[in-house]
Amino acid sequence: MSTYYIHKEPVLDKRRSLFGNEFSFRKCASSGNGTKWPAMSVDEDVVGAVSSEGGFESLIGNKPAFLNLDAAAMKGDMLAFLPRDSVFQVPERDASNKEVLPNIAMLKKQGYRISVDYTPSERGILPLHKIADFVRISSASFSASQTAFFKKLPAKLIAASVEDGENFDRFRDLGFDLFQGPFFMKSSGNGSPSISSTQRVLMQLYNDLRANQDVGVIERIFKNEPKLAYGLLQLMNSAFFGVGRKVASIGDAIALLGYENLEKWVVLLLFTVDRDAQSHPLIEKALTRARLMESLALRTGPKTLAERAFITGMLSFMNVFFNMKSDEVTEKLSLVQEIEDALTRKEGVLGMLLALAEKADRQEYDSMEEETGALKLSTEDVLWAETNAVMDWRVLDNPLKVRLSV
Repeated sequence: MSTYYIHKEPVLDKRRSLFGNEFSFRKCASSGNGTKWPAMSVDEDVVGAVSSEGGFESLIGNKPAFLNLDAAAMKGDMLAFLPRDSVFQVPERDASNKEVLPNIAMLKKQGYRISVDYTPSERGILPLHKIADFVRISSASFSASQTAFFKKLPAKLIAASVEDGENFDRFRDLGFDLFQGPFFMKSSGNGSPSISSTQRVLMQLYNDLRANQDVGVIERIFKNEPKLAYGLLQLMNSAFFGVGRKVASIGDAIALLGYENLEKWVVLLLFTVDRDAQSHPLIEKALTRARLMESLALRTGPKTLAERAFITGMLSFMNVFFNMKSDEVTEKLSLVQEIEDALTRKEGVLGMLLALAEKADRQEYDSMEEETGALKLSTEDVLWAETNAVMDWRVLDNPLKVRLSV
Protein backbone atom coordinates (compact mmCIF):
# COMPACT_ATOMS: atom_id res chain seq x y z
CA MET A 1 0.00 0.00 0.00
CA SER A 2 1.14 3.50 -0.72
CA THR A 3 0.93 5.05 2.77
CA TYR A 4 0.16 2.36 5.33
CA TYR A 5 2.04 -0.77 6.32
CA ILE A 6 0.48 -4.00 7.55
CA HIS A 7 1.32 -6.51 10.27
CA LYS A 8 -0.67 -9.74 10.55
CA GLU A 9 -0.93 -11.75 13.76
CA PRO A 10 -2.84 -15.05 14.08
CA VAL A 11 -5.64 -15.74 16.56
CA LEU A 12 -5.62 -19.45 17.41
CA ASP A 13 -8.18 -21.81 18.89
CA LYS A 14 -7.76 -24.52 21.54
CA ARG A 15 -6.25 -26.91 18.98
CA ARG A 16 -3.69 -24.28 17.92
CA SER A 17 -5.45 -24.02 14.57
CA LEU A 18 -6.08 -20.71 12.88
CA PHE A 19 -9.35 -19.03 13.89
CA GLY A 20 -8.65 -15.59 12.42
CA ASN A 21 -6.02 -12.87 12.08
CA GLU A 22 -5.50 -9.50 13.70
CA PHE A 23 -4.38 -6.82 11.26
CA SER A 24 -2.39 -3.80 12.43
CA PHE A 25 -1.84 -0.73 10.25
CA ARG A 26 1.03 1.74 10.57
CA LYS A 27 2.48 4.83 9.04
CA CYS A 28 5.35 7.01 10.24
CA ALA A 29 4.14 9.25 13.06
CA SER A 30 5.64 10.41 16.34
CA SER A 31 3.44 9.55 19.31
CA GLY A 32 3.41 10.82 22.88
CA ASN A 33 5.75 8.08 24.06
CA GLY A 34 8.22 8.63 21.23
CA THR A 35 7.09 5.64 19.15
CA LYS A 36 7.71 6.35 15.48
CA TRP A 37 5.63 3.48 14.09
CA PRO A 38 2.52 3.21 16.32
CA ALA A 39 -0.33 0.90 15.36
CA MET A 40 -3.36 2.83 14.15
CA SER A 41 -7.09 2.24 14.34
CA VAL A 42 -9.03 1.53 11.18
CA ASP A 43 -10.33 4.85 9.88
CA GLU A 44 -11.36 6.34 6.55
CA ASP A 45 -7.74 6.74 5.43
CA VAL A 46 -6.90 3.09 6.20
CA VAL A 47 -10.06 1.87 4.46
CA GLY A 48 -9.21 3.99 1.41
CA ALA A 49 -5.64 2.71 1.28
CA VAL A 50 -6.68 -0.96 1.52
CA SER A 51 -9.47 -0.47 -1.03
CA SER A 52 -6.98 0.96 -3.51
CA GLU A 53 -5.01 -2.29 -3.30
CA GLY A 54 -7.89 -4.68 -3.96
CA GLY A 55 -9.99 -4.29 -0.80
CA PHE A 56 -10.21 -6.07 2.52
CA GLU A 57 -11.55 -9.30 1.01
CA SER A 58 -8.38 -9.81 -0.99
CA LEU A 59 -6.28 -8.98 2.08
CA ILE A 60 -7.89 -11.10 4.78
CA GLY A 61 -8.83 -14.31 2.94
CA ASN A 62 -11.45 -16.68 4.34
CA LYS A 63 -10.79 -16.23 8.08
CA PRO A 64 -12.29 -13.55 10.36
CA ALA A 65 -10.28 -10.34 10.53
CA PHE A 66 -9.78 -8.67 13.91
CA LEU A 67 -9.55 -4.93 13.25
CA ASN A 68 -8.74 -2.25 15.82
CA LEU A 69 -11.57 0.23 15.63
CA ASP A 70 -11.98 3.87 16.57
CA ALA A 71 -15.66 3.40 17.36
CA ALA A 72 -16.26 7.10 17.98
CA ALA A 73 -15.05 7.93 14.46
CA MET A 74 -16.88 5.07 12.75
CA LYS A 75 -19.05 6.24 9.88
CA GLY A 76 -21.75 4.23 8.18
CA ASP A 77 -20.31 4.58 4.68
CA MET A 78 -17.07 2.90 5.82
CA LEU A 79 -18.92 -0.34 6.54
CA ALA A 80 -19.53 -0.93 2.84
CA PHE A 81 -15.80 -1.65 2.49
CA LEU A 82 -15.44 -3.94 5.53
CA PRO A 83 -16.23 -7.69 5.36
CA ARG A 84 -19.24 -8.89 7.34
CA ASP A 85 -17.04 -11.47 9.03
CA SER A 86 -14.94 -8.74 10.65
CA VAL A 87 -14.44 -8.57 14.41
CA PHE A 88 -14.02 -5.00 15.59
CA GLN A 89 -11.70 -4.60 18.56
CA VAL A 90 -12.66 -1.78 20.91
CA PRO A 91 -10.10 -0.46 23.42
CA GLU A 92 -11.24 -0.59 27.03
CA ARG A 93 -10.95 3.18 27.34
CA ASP A 94 -13.76 3.48 24.76
CA ALA A 95 -15.96 0.91 26.51
CA SER A 96 -17.08 3.47 29.08
CA ASN A 97 -17.66 6.21 26.51
CA LYS A 98 -21.41 6.78 26.20
CA GLU A 99 -20.95 8.20 22.70
CA VAL A 100 -19.44 4.89 21.54
CA LEU A 101 -22.34 2.66 22.61
CA PRO A 102 -24.74 3.74 19.81
CA ASN A 103 -22.07 3.04 17.19
CA ILE A 104 -21.39 -0.39 18.68
CA ALA A 105 -25.12 -1.14 18.72
CA MET A 106 -25.25 -0.17 15.03
CA LEU A 107 -22.39 -2.51 14.21
CA LYS A 108 -23.95 -5.41 16.13
CA LYS A 109 -27.28 -4.83 14.41
CA GLN A 110 -25.59 -5.11 11.01
CA GLY A 111 -24.03 -8.44 11.93
CA TYR A 112 -20.50 -7.41 12.89
CA ARG A 113 -18.88 -8.92 15.97
CA ILE A 114 -17.27 -6.92 18.77
CA SER A 115 -14.20 -7.68 20.88
CA VAL A 116 -13.51 -5.54 23.97
CA ASP A 117 -10.26 -5.42 25.92
CA TYR A 118 -10.30 -5.87 29.69
CA THR A 119 -7.65 -4.89 32.21
CA PRO A 120 -8.03 -5.02 36.01
CA SER A 121 -9.23 -1.61 37.18
CA GLU A 122 -11.69 0.06 39.48
CA ARG A 123 -14.18 0.26 36.61
CA GLY A 124 -14.68 -3.52 36.61
CA ILE A 125 -17.03 -5.04 34.05
CA LEU A 126 -18.60 -2.41 31.83
CA PRO A 127 -21.89 -2.61 29.88
CA LEU A 128 -19.97 -3.12 26.64
CA HIS A 129 -18.24 -6.21 28.07
CA LYS A 130 -21.67 -7.74 28.67
CA ILE A 131 -22.78 -7.45 25.03
CA ALA A 132 -19.41 -8.16 23.40
CA ASP A 133 -18.82 -11.32 21.36
CA PHE A 134 -15.23 -11.54 22.62
CA VAL A 135 -13.42 -10.20 25.68
CA ARG A 136 -9.65 -10.02 25.38
CA ILE A 137 -7.59 -10.24 28.55
CA SER A 138 -3.83 -9.95 28.90
CA SER A 139 -2.37 -13.18 30.24
CA ALA A 140 0.08 -11.16 32.33
CA SER A 141 -2.66 -9.45 34.36
CA PHE A 142 -5.09 -12.35 34.74
CA SER A 143 -5.61 -14.30 37.97
CA ALA A 144 -7.08 -17.81 37.95
CA SER A 145 -9.46 -16.70 40.71
CA GLN A 146 -11.22 -14.49 38.14
CA THR A 147 -12.15 -17.38 35.85
CA ALA A 148 -15.64 -18.07 37.21
CA PHE A 149 -16.40 -14.35 37.09
CA PHE A 150 -15.55 -14.05 33.40
CA LYS A 151 -17.19 -17.32 32.40
CA LYS A 152 -20.54 -15.75 33.36
CA LEU A 153 -20.18 -13.42 30.40
CA PRO A 154 -21.75 -14.57 27.10
CA ALA A 155 -18.53 -13.65 25.26
CA LYS A 156 -15.74 -15.95 24.19
CA LEU A 157 -12.53 -15.24 26.12
CA ILE A 158 -9.29 -14.37 24.30
CA ALA A 159 -5.98 -14.76 26.15
CA ALA A 160 -3.55 -12.15 24.81
CA SER A 161 0.26 -12.04 25.10
CA VAL A 162 0.56 -15.80 25.64
CA GLU A 163 4.33 -16.25 25.67
CA ASP A 164 4.92 -20.01 25.64
CA GLY A 165 3.34 -23.45 25.47
CA GLU A 166 3.05 -23.73 29.24
CA ASN A 167 0.96 -20.53 29.40
CA PHE A 168 -1.14 -21.72 26.46
CA ASP A 169 -1.93 -24.96 28.30
CA ARG A 170 -2.79 -23.02 31.46
CA PHE A 171 -5.28 -20.68 29.80
CA ARG A 172 -6.79 -23.42 27.68
CA ASP A 173 -7.39 -25.46 30.85
CA LEU A 174 -8.94 -22.40 32.51
CA GLY A 175 -11.55 -22.33 29.75
CA PHE A 176 -10.28 -19.62 27.42
CA ASP A 177 -11.42 -20.02 23.84
CA LEU A 178 -8.87 -18.14 21.71
CA PHE A 179 -5.22 -17.23 22.05
CA GLN A 180 -2.76 -14.61 20.81
CA GLY A 181 0.96 -14.31 21.39
CA PRO A 182 4.30 -15.79 20.31
CA PHE A 183 3.75 -19.19 21.99
CA PHE A 184 3.17 -21.00 18.69
CA MET A 185 6.56 -19.81 17.36
CA LYS A 186 8.51 -21.41 20.22
CA SER A 187 9.74 -24.98 20.48
CA SER A 188 8.48 -26.98 23.44
CA GLY A 189 11.90 -28.58 23.84
CA ASN A 190 10.20 -31.76 25.03
CA GLY A 191 10.09 -35.13 23.35
CA SER A 192 11.88 -36.40 20.28
CA PRO A 193 11.95 -34.78 16.83
CA SER A 194 8.76 -35.29 14.82
CA ILE A 195 9.83 -36.04 11.25
CA SER A 196 7.77 -38.14 8.84
CA SER A 197 9.24 -40.57 6.32
CA THR A 198 8.36 -38.18 3.46
CA GLN A 199 10.13 -35.32 5.23
CA ARG A 200 13.24 -37.49 5.67
CA VAL A 201 13.21 -38.13 1.93
CA LEU A 202 12.92 -34.37 1.33
CA MET A 203 15.91 -33.72 3.59
CA GLN A 204 17.95 -36.24 1.63
CA LEU A 205 16.76 -34.69 -1.63
CA TYR A 206 17.84 -31.23 -0.43
CA ASN A 207 21.28 -32.57 0.51
CA ASP A 208 21.66 -34.27 -2.88
CA LEU A 209 20.74 -31.04 -4.67
CA ARG A 210 23.25 -29.12 -2.55
CA ALA A 211 25.89 -31.73 -3.41
CA ASN A 212 25.08 -31.23 -7.11
CA GLN A 213 24.37 -34.92 -7.59
CA ASP A 214 23.73 -36.24 -11.08
CA VAL A 215 20.23 -35.64 -12.50
CA GLY A 216 19.68 -39.40 -12.55
CA VAL A 217 20.10 -39.55 -8.76
CA ILE A 218 17.57 -36.75 -8.25
CA GLU A 219 15.17 -38.31 -10.72
CA ARG A 220 15.26 -41.68 -8.92
CA ILE A 221 14.24 -40.05 -5.64
CA PHE A 222 11.14 -38.59 -7.30
CA LYS A 223 10.31 -41.88 -9.01
CA ASN A 224 10.46 -43.66 -5.64
CA GLU A 225 8.08 -41.06 -4.12
CA PRO A 226 4.96 -40.85 -6.34
CA LYS A 227 3.44 -38.04 -4.23
CA LEU A 228 6.48 -35.82 -4.82
CA ALA A 229 6.62 -36.69 -8.51
CA TYR A 230 2.94 -35.88 -8.97
CA GLY A 231 3.32 -32.57 -7.12
CA LEU A 232 6.29 -31.52 -9.24
CA LEU A 233 4.59 -32.35 -12.54
CA GLN A 234 1.37 -30.67 -11.41
CA LEU A 235 3.31 -27.52 -10.56
CA MET A 236 5.18 -27.44 -13.84
CA ASN A 237 2.00 -27.95 -15.89
CA SER A 238 0.02 -25.28 -14.05
CA ALA A 239 -0.91 -21.96 -15.64
CA PHE A 240 1.35 -20.37 -13.03
CA PHE A 241 4.41 -21.38 -15.06
CA GLY A 242 2.97 -21.11 -18.54
CA VAL A 243 5.61 -23.44 -19.98
CA GLY A 244 3.69 -23.68 -23.27
CA ARG A 245 3.92 -27.44 -23.55
CA LYS A 246 3.08 -30.40 -21.37
CA VAL A 247 5.91 -31.45 -19.06
CA ALA A 248 5.54 -35.21 -19.02
CA SER A 249 8.71 -36.40 -17.28
CA ILE A 250 10.54 -35.70 -14.04
CA GLY A 251 13.73 -35.17 -16.04
CA ASP A 252 12.10 -32.38 -18.06
CA ALA A 253 10.77 -30.74 -14.90
CA ILE A 254 14.20 -30.81 -13.25
CA ALA A 255 15.82 -29.35 -16.34
CA LEU A 256 13.27 -26.53 -16.54
CA LEU A 257 13.43 -25.63 -12.84
CA GLY A 258 17.12 -26.09 -12.14
CA TYR A 259 18.69 -27.20 -8.88
CA GLU A 260 18.48 -23.84 -7.07
CA ASN A 261 14.74 -23.54 -7.63
CA LEU A 262 14.28 -27.16 -6.62
CA GLU A 263 16.08 -26.44 -3.33
CA LYS A 264 13.58 -23.70 -2.54
CA TRP A 265 10.67 -25.94 -3.56
CA VAL A 266 11.94 -28.79 -1.35
CA VAL A 267 12.27 -26.47 1.68
CA LEU A 268 8.66 -25.37 1.17
CA LEU A 269 7.53 -28.98 0.94
CA LEU A 270 9.28 -29.77 4.23
CA PHE A 271 6.74 -27.50 5.92
CA THR A 272 3.63 -28.08 3.82
CA VAL A 273 3.62 -31.81 3.00
CA ASP A 274 0.72 -33.61 4.71
CA ARG A 275 -0.49 -30.35 6.29
CA ASP A 276 -3.25 -27.83 5.61
CA ALA A 277 -1.30 -24.64 4.99
CA GLN A 278 -4.42 -22.48 5.35
CA SER A 279 -5.06 -23.66 8.93
CA HIS A 280 -1.49 -24.00 10.20
CA PRO A 281 -0.30 -20.60 11.48
CA LEU A 282 3.38 -21.50 11.54
CA ILE A 283 3.44 -22.27 7.81
CA GLU A 284 2.17 -18.80 6.92
CA LYS A 285 4.44 -17.16 9.49
CA ALA A 286 7.47 -19.00 8.08
CA LEU A 287 6.56 -18.10 4.51
CA THR A 288 5.98 -14.46 5.46
CA ARG A 289 9.37 -14.31 7.17
CA ALA A 290 11.06 -15.98 4.20
CA ARG A 291 9.55 -13.55 1.70
CA LEU A 292 10.34 -10.56 3.91
CA MET A 293 13.99 -11.61 4.09
CA GLU A 294 14.08 -12.34 0.36
CA SER A 295 12.71 -8.88 -0.47
CA LEU A 296 15.24 -7.12 1.78
CA ALA A 297 18.10 -9.23 0.40
CA LEU A 298 17.22 -8.15 -3.14
CA ARG A 299 17.83 -4.56 -1.98
CA THR A 300 21.20 -5.33 -0.42
CA GLY A 301 22.90 -7.96 -2.58
CA PRO A 302 22.82 -10.32 -5.56
CA LYS A 303 20.08 -12.79 -6.47
CA THR A 304 21.94 -15.66 -4.77
CA LEU A 305 21.72 -13.77 -1.46
CA ALA A 306 17.94 -13.41 -1.90
CA GLU A 307 17.56 -17.15 -2.56
CA ARG A 308 19.57 -17.98 0.55
CA ALA A 309 17.61 -15.41 2.56
CA PHE A 310 14.35 -17.15 1.61
CA ILE A 311 15.69 -20.56 2.66
CA THR A 312 17.07 -19.10 5.90
CA GLY A 313 13.69 -17.58 6.75
CA MET A 314 11.88 -20.86 6.22
CA LEU A 315 14.45 -22.96 8.07
CA SER A 316 14.50 -20.56 11.04
CA PHE A 317 11.21 -22.17 12.12
CA MET A 318 12.31 -25.73 11.47
CA ASN A 319 13.36 -26.27 15.10
CA VAL A 320 9.79 -25.38 16.17
CA PHE A 321 8.10 -27.30 13.38
CA PHE A 322 10.00 -30.51 13.99
CA ASN A 323 10.76 -30.05 17.70
CA MET A 324 14.54 -29.97 17.36
CA LYS A 325 17.39 -27.63 18.24
CA SER A 326 18.92 -25.27 15.67
CA ASP A 327 22.19 -27.22 15.60
CA GLU A 328 20.22 -30.41 14.90
CA VAL A 329 18.72 -28.69 11.86
CA THR A 330 22.15 -27.89 10.50
CA GLU A 331 23.31 -31.46 11.15
CA LYS A 332 20.46 -32.94 9.10
CA LEU A 333 20.77 -30.55 6.15
CA SER A 334 23.86 -29.76 4.11
CA LEU A 335 23.62 -25.98 4.37
CA VAL A 336 25.97 -23.38 2.98
CA GLN A 337 28.05 -21.85 5.77
CA GLU A 338 26.29 -18.50 5.38
CA ILE A 339 22.89 -20.02 6.20
CA GLU A 340 24.29 -22.13 9.02
CA ASP A 341 25.94 -19.08 10.64
CA ALA A 342 22.65 -17.16 10.43
CA LEU A 343 20.57 -19.96 11.95
CA THR A 344 22.90 -20.88 14.78
CA ARG A 345 24.67 -17.61 15.64
CA LYS A 346 22.76 -14.79 13.86
CA GLU A 347 26.01 -13.91 12.07
CA GLY A 348 26.64 -12.34 8.67
CA VAL A 349 24.24 -10.53 6.37
CA LEU A 350 21.70 -13.35 6.58
CA GLY A 351 21.95 -13.24 10.37
CA MET A 352 21.14 -9.52 10.38
CA LEU A 353 18.22 -10.07 7.98
CA LEU A 354 16.93 -12.82 10.27
CA ALA A 355 17.24 -10.51 13.30
CA LEU A 356 15.18 -7.88 11.44
CA ALA A 357 12.52 -10.45 10.55
CA GLU A 358 12.29 -11.57 14.18
CA LYS A 359 11.88 -7.96 15.34
CA ALA A 360 9.13 -7.51 12.76
CA ASP A 361 7.39 -10.58 14.21
CA ARG A 362 7.50 -8.89 17.62
CA GLN A 363 6.49 -5.52 16.10
CA GLU A 364 9.69 -3.93 17.43
CA TYR A 365 9.95 -1.44 14.60
CA ASP A 366 11.55 1.24 16.74
CA SER A 367 14.60 -0.86 17.63
CA MET A 368 15.93 -1.83 14.18
CA GLU A 369 18.57 0.87 13.74
CA GLU A 370 21.60 -1.37 14.34
CA GLU A 371 20.68 -3.90 11.64
CA THR A 372 19.17 -1.47 9.14
CA GLY A 373 22.18 0.83 9.47
CA ALA A 374 24.64 -1.99 8.83
CA LEU A 375 22.65 -3.19 5.79
CA LYS A 376 22.00 0.32 4.44
CA LEU A 377 18.26 -0.22 4.80
CA SER A 378 15.55 1.66 6.67
CA THR A 379 12.75 0.61 8.99
CA GLU A 380 10.38 1.65 6.22
CA ASP A 381 12.10 -0.89 3.93
CA VAL A 382 11.33 -3.61 6.49
CA LEU A 383 7.70 -2.53 6.82
CA TRP A 384 7.38 -2.41 3.03
CA ALA A 385 8.80 -5.94 2.71
CA GLU A 386 6.54 -7.26 5.46
CA THR A 387 3.46 -5.64 3.91
CA ASN A 388 4.21 -7.21 0.52
CA ALA A 389 4.68 -10.60 2.18
CA VAL A 390 1.37 -10.27 4.05
CA MET A 391 -0.47 -9.23 0.90
CA ASP A 392 0.95 -12.28 -0.89
CA TRP A 393 -1.09 -14.55 1.41
CA ARG A 394 -2.80 -16.02 -1.67
CA VAL A 395 0.34 -18.02 -2.35
CA LEU A 396 -1.01 -20.35 0.35
CA ASP A 397 -3.76 -21.46 -2.00
CA ASN A 398 -0.84 -23.39 -3.45
CA PRO A 399 2.20 -22.91 -1.20
CA LEU A 400 4.45 -24.36 -3.90
CA LYS A 401 3.77 -21.35 -6.13
CA VAL A 402 6.65 -19.49 -4.57
CA ARG A 403 8.75 -17.13 -6.69
CA LEU A 404 10.84 -19.42 -8.84
CA SER A 405 13.13 -18.17 -11.58
CA VAL A 406 12.22 -20.16 -14.69
